[in-house]
Amino acid sequence: MLVLAAAFPTAATERQVIPFDMTPSCHMVVPLRINGSAEAVGVIDTAATYAMIDSATASAAGVPPPDELSVNVLGLEGPQIFPVVHVDSLWVGNTLIEAFPAALSRRIAVVGIHNVVPLTALEGDVVDFDFDEGRVLVYDGSPDRSTGLSSSRMRMHFRQGLWFAEVKLNGVKGLALIDTGSNISYVNSRFAEAAGARPNDEKTQTIRGITGGNVAIRVATARKFTLGNHRVTGPDLIVADPALFVQLGMADEPAMVLGLDYLSIFRVQLDRPRGYLVLGIAGSRSGMGGVQLNATGTHIRTD
Repeated sequence: MLVLAAAFPTAATERQVIPFDMTPSCHMVVPLRINGSAEAVGVIDTAATYAMIDSATASAAGVPPPDELSVNVLGLEGPQIFPVVHVDSLWVGNTLIEAFPAALSRRIAVVGIHNVVPLTALEGDVVDFDFDEGRVLVYDGSPDRSTGLSSSRMRMHFRQGLWFAEVKLNGVKGLALIDTGSNISYVNSRFAEAAGARPNDEKTQTIRGITGGNVAIRVATARKFTLGNHRVTGPDLIVADPALFVQLGMADEPAMVLGLDYLSIFRVQLDRPRGYLVLGIAGSRSGMGGVQLNATGTHIRTD
């Protein structure tokens, strides 16, 4: 979920450690403790700049009803207005976030996940997603290079409070929204057409049968998808043009959402002061030639 403006103070520790689990649907969920007592789960969303809490969680935590303030939240289907509530405290791992506003939602699209912690809530130079260990590390300085992984550094761009990484599809450059709140990746039509990705009618029919015939999506096959020095050969990619690309002013440029189906393959480090995304992977998998999206676009397999 994307938000147009935010203010999110944080009480940072020297090194923040936040454990997480991966759900069967490939969502990354973290345990939360709100206002000192209410237990809940949520997502750390790199494509959000404002906190979100659902009504049941707010009630259990004793959060006062919303006041007259509201916030304009930009989601896949376009902007929506949400009332704002005020939360006294939130523990995420060993990270305490105090006295912050949150959008109150009665409906969040991710099944079983009702609260969103934005990247802006985490203070520190580096936000480090260690999928092998199931933890997020937040710290100052440079990305940890003692991982023993084959690493590649990609330039990031900061637009409207969101981080985009430079990627290539069939050698054509585009910008990828780094989105740990999404379990799937997809490219816009401009990117697919500029890269000459081939329409895959058979898989398009399969995925439309799963998601419903009114969803404007299709599948295209590319020769290669390049993330820095890492390459995915012959990927099948979902092609979609949600309203968020229009709202971000990116409808006419090659753009995509880079979700957990790809991100979870790597050790993912966002080096915010220097503007780099560092992706690390075990040396034997650095070519990633066997990485493919399946027909639903929600999982990956490695050969």
